[in-house]
Amino acid sequence: MKKIGLIFASIFFCIVSGCQGIESVVTEEQAKSIVMEYHTKHKGEVEILSVKTEFNKYIITWENKDNCESGTDSVNKKGEIKNLVTSIC
Repeated sequence: MKKIGLIFASIFFCIVSGCQGIESVVTEEQAKSIVMEYHTKHKGEVEILSVKTEFNKYIITWENKDNCESGTDSVNKKGEIKNLVTSIC
């Protein structure tokens, strides 16, 4: 009976500890900086409109008024940027 209780306790512990969120290596400020550098190199200055955290990624909405461009990018915990949406006037 003790073995069964120990097995269930072990399984429960593994499930609970595995469901906790993984901490991001990249901070929110670093993610903003990555997006700004990526889009500023084209033309103009990028303004960050919002930052959300979803599934261990930063979802960043940005706007560049100088070239009439805006969009949403994601930055993962490794600092890799992925363009989700871009629109040009």
